[in-house]
Amino acid sequence: MPYPPPRPPAPNGPSYCPRCHEPVIWCVTVNQRAQMVDHEPNPDGNQAVRVDHTGRWLVRQLTHERPTPEGAEKLHMPHVATCPVPAPRPRPRLAIPRGRQGVRPHRWQR
Repeated sequence: MPYPPPRPPAPNGPSYCPRCHEPVIWCVTVNQRAQMVDHEPNPDGNQAVRVDHTGRWLVRQLTHERPTPEGAEKLHMPHVATCPVPAPRPRPRLAIPRGRQGVRPHRWQR
């Protein structure tokens, strides 16, 4: 096979949160990354969500240049901010003390 298999598409559209099982919308950001937003529109939200002509759910962050929703966009909250089950924290790595195994001699030590 000369070409690698195509990457599966990012999850897109209405679904459920894998941690808390609440309804969410999987959207695609400007950088082609997947982001979950709450299913219900929220006037206090900072994510503008819209559906393009191909049926993909797109999301953008409100900025100083574009502070209000435009066209068919609706405001939603990012689900990371409202999820009752937060992502697990990474466990701290235990430092394993290593003793000195040996020293590489310099020229003058040989």
